[in-house]
Amino acid sequence: MKFRNIKERVVAVLKEKGLNVNRASGVLGMPQRTLNRQVNEGGNVTMELVYAIIDCFPEISPQWLVAGEGEMYREDDRVTAEYAVPFYSDLPVSAGLRDAFDPARETPGSYISLPSKNADFFFPVSGTSMEPEINPGDIIGVRKLAPGENIVHGGIYMVVTNDTRMIKRCYYDDHNAELIWCVSPNFPSFPIKKSDICAIFRVVNRIETLS
Repeated sequence: MKFRNIKERVVAVLKEKGLNVNRASGVLGMPQRTLNRQVNEGGNVTMELVYAIIDCFPEISPQWLVAGEGEMYREDDRVTAEYAVPFYSDLPVSAGLRDAFDPARETPGSYISLPSKNADFFFPVSGTSMEPEINPGDIIGVRKLAPGENIVHGGIYMVVTNDTRMIKRCYYDDHNAELIWCVSPNFPSFPIKKSDICAIFRVVNRIETLS
């Protein structure tokens, strides 16, 4: 099927993945309002959204998504992925006071294979701070930011400090470059100093728990 423009191809990808705007917001790490404006309303599709799709779904052909050339899926990604990533079944993330995450000290209980190549590891989420975008029991995949890599304003991240690890939307502070604001639907927003962050991981995959 031919699509006339990039917006139609973006919509086609979300439909292919079974994602409505609410679910896609959590998976892609974009604010729901922003995503809805670009997908369902008259807003233009931004490169931030394009990069988020390519980042989260590497099996999608960038040439097809951007220019409409070729097929939706890369030729080498039509089959089920043959790689495995660590799954930590006992790594709840909330506002609790657990030790900061250290892959060298924490052993995955198993490995899982998913059609995505960019998550460093997967684990279940506890706590309700990100409902309804991310719910307790959902499994998320995260990728550690590379040195020098900046956060995406409004993206969803696992922030690790010496005292805790938490899932939040992260925003730059308009007046202080040393602060990042941590925002969630159900708790007050608060700033955190960049110097207090041990590591930060972008949420790149979400497996929703269905009742």
